Amino acid sequence: MNKPRQKANVTDVAKAAGVSVATVSRAFNLPHLVREEVRDKVLAVAQKLGYSANPSAKALRLQKTHIIGAVIPTLDYSIFARLVHSFEEKMSAAGYSVFVLTTGFDNTNMFEQVRALVEKGAEALLFVGRIDDERLREYLVDKDIPCVSTYSFTNDEHFPSIGFDNYAATKQMVEFLLRLGHKRMVMIAGPVRGNDRQQARIQAFEDTLKAHGLGDACHVIEKSYGSAVFRGGEAMRQIHDEFPGTTAVVCNSDIFAFSAVAECRRLGLKVPEDISVTGFDDDDYTTIFEPPLTTISVPAPEMGLHAAQSILGALNDRKKITSVRLDTKLVVRDSTSIPPARDATAAIKTAQEA
Repeated sequence: MNKPRQKANVTDVAKAAGVSVATVSRAFNLPHLVREEVRDKVLAVAQKLGYSANPSAKALRLQKTHIIGAVIPTLDYSIFARLVHSFEEKMSAAGYSVFVLTTGFDNTNMFEQVRALVEKGAEALLFVGRIDDERLREYLVDKDIPCVSTYSFTNDEHFPSIGFDNYAATKQMVEFLLRLGHKRMVMIAGPVRGNDRQQARIQAFEDTLKAHGLGDACHVIEKSYGSAVFRGGEAMRQIHDEFPGTTAVVCNSDIFAFSAVAECRRLGLKVPEDISVTGFDDDDYTTIFEPPLTTISVPAPEMGLHAAQSILGALNDRKKITSVRLDTKLVVRDSTSIPPARDATAAIKTAQEA
């Protein structure tokens, strides 16, 4: 007696079509995420092999939990709180609950924490920065989970971004200081490992100064974000001891800048008469701090809102999430001026006209 022919499964289809099991799954369940020619090939092979998706299994996979994950570095800084607030507000209005997961600033090591969040029912995920954890990238692609990264505008075919160009924003700040006449600068940067935002800002700082022939006279000091309210002060003491000719300090966060300015007072340095200090993010306290801080204004609420709208479109209408580049703004306040011993009127006029 001939044995009955075994029914083809998803692995058989994937092997015959020369694609992954995840691609076969997407072709049936999320066809908008699969290129048309690949989808047609998968469906044709499936029909030839007599394979059809299991309706009950599909229903189980598509069961709604109305849980969305927001994966952010920390809640200690208002920039992330503002982003999450606008994101959660929009998602809550649509009937979803947002679970916030803090993973630190190293995006190469998030897999276990994010997987646990997905297993708890997260239907979609918001991230801060580029996803550099390869295990996590493979896992999310395989699970067909709608994801969007924020705070960085990246060219990632799998994970669209709703953010801004960190390189361009930093370049704008450095060029502003150059127009004021500063030629000896130090950057106080946050942790670099797994942090594409800091990597881009450092690169912009170094590239811009090298383009003006000033690379050898400028330096980068990396500090952790732990107790960041003190780290800027530590870096400023290091600048004072090791790079005494510095006329401008470019801080990669407003928190670093606040601490740096406070340390300047203890060191007997006037800001901006003796040394200029800049920040990044345009924190809530930048205007009431003395002196008010020159900084880069980041569209945090807009990022959260756009991310929520994109995820809702993917979940409810199966729309493809597309990347959105938002603008930052250089906000000039009283913490920056010309370097010592240069004509103030001429320098300020040059900076304003550029």
